[in-house]
Amino acid sequence: MTTEHRFRFTILGRYPARMKGNQTAVTVNMAAGEEGHLVHCGTITLAEAEFGTLVQALKGALADAVEVED
Repeated sequence: MTTEHRFRFTILGRYPARMKGNQTAVTVNMAAGEEGHLVHCGTITLAEAEFGTLVQALKGALADAVEVED
């Protein structure tokens, strides 16, 4: 049996860097599972540019199975 896994990132907030030279951070919740039944997997915080790279790579590999709610 094959299932299509889905991944949703929900942006909780963006935080400007407090130290000069640091990037803006973004905190997101991640949920994963099958269509109609996603389960919270965790919360991550990383530089906004890093998050953009991560999402771009995931969408390149998984196409419509990845969504971002801002």
